[in-house]
Amino acid sequence: MTHTHLPPLTDTQSRVFEFIRDHNARTRTGAGFRQICEAFGFASPNAAYGHCLSLRKKGWITFESNRANTIIPTLESLEASDDEA
Repeated sequence: MTHTHLPPLTDTQSRVFEFIRDHNARTRTGAGFRQICEAFGFASPNAAYGHCLSLRKKGWITFESNRANTIIPTLESLEASDDEA
């Protein structure tokens, strides 16, 4: 068991992270802001972007700015989510 030191997530951040993690595991591609909007009923991609910025600052995801479908979990976050299981 690996112990990571990532900051805790809010409930919404946790659900967004799970969507990103599951999307990546299922498709082997990164998620996009529009896909997150559709999944959570956000009215604007800015809402998804805001949640993703928080997740990136906390070290849970990474993404390339100005590119579509590049949002992926970090290795450390995958280890942390495995530890919780």
